[in-house]
Amino acid sequence: MIVRRLRLEDLQLRVDWMNHPQVYRNMHFSVPVLMENTIKWFKNNIGNEKRVDLTFVENDEIVAFGGLTDINRKTNKAELYVFVNPEVRKKGIGTQATKKICKYGFEELRLNKIYLHTNEDNIVAQHVYLKCGFVLEGKLRNEYLRADGKLMCRMYYGILKGELNE
Repeated sequence: MIVRRLRLEDLQLRVDWMNHPQVYRNMHFSVPVLMENTIKWFKNNIGNEKRVDLTFVENDEIVAFGGLTDINRKTNKAELYVFVNPEVRKKGIGTQATKKICKYGFEELRLNKIYLHTNEDNIVAQHVYLKCGFVLEGKLRNEYLRADGKLMCRMYYGILKGELNE
């Protein structure tokens, strides 16, 4: 799996996936995601030192998107996100992408901790994170309304530098 920075030409596929129920039901953004807004978001984030957005390619085909957000240089922490092609889930792509994002964050950005939030009903994601070395640190009290109208509690996971299960 090759990891590279997100490019303008990746955005249409990213938007398509973000509007797919298999993706947006586990993410924390509003749908529909519009291409015009995504292009503005992309251009506004060029040079943003608080985030890095990545594309994961296998056999010349994009298989996942992910990255690190809320990068804090004072604490050397960041939040991870990843989403996989909704048509090819449960093939280990999410695990590979998660490990690569963590490795990038720890080695290239010299972070000490990476954390993430997920829905308490997202059992697949929880399994991936535990498999990679993340530890459940608790539930966030702030519930949020998912795109499907359900009120959900978010679970908080963290992983420290050196605890990545490779």
